[in-house]
Amino acid sequence: MKSLTQTQILTTGLLVMLICGPALADSGPSTAEQMAGLQTMCDESASAREDRQNHESLYSRLGGYDKILTFTNELVRLHLQNPTISPMLKGVDCDLLAKHVADFAAAGIGGTAKYTGRPMVAAHAHLDLTDADFLSAGGDVIKAMQNTGYQQNEIDEFVCILVSLKDQVVFK
Repeated sequence: MKSLTQTQILTTGLLVMLICGPALADSGPSTAEQMAGLQTMCDESASAREDRQNHESLYSRLGGYDKILTFTNELVRLHLQNPTISPMLKGVDCDLLAKHVADFAAAGIGGTAKYTGRPMVAAHAHLDLTDADFLSAGGDVIKAMQNTGYQQNEIDEFVCILVSLKDQVVFK
């Protein structure tokens, strides 16, 4: 049996925390510790992620635009079930949201889609998101990717992209 690297162990633990965050709130790591752990995971896996990207784009590994749109539709569905995130979606055209997220993701990871939505800061500033909200939404991202059939490397890579964008959506 192949042994896990420290980064793989950290990644697995952090992903479990993201998915189970609310249930672990009283006994698990603090939000700040989870955020720091995510950043560490992303820093430590940067070379491996770059090697994968140089071999084949994340866009291609995610299956192209149609599969990314399937993932973002699943993500929006999970957000609507998430008690932390769902209130933020009141009055939002969820089909359009899923399309904008798919366009944004595809355009940023090697696809040819054009993103025509608002800039990240403008789209999120009114939400007053916290790191805890970011982690909650991230748990939905991971679950949606798992539900859509993505493998761990692609999930980790996508999560690290989101971590790199955190300061454009979290202002508290």
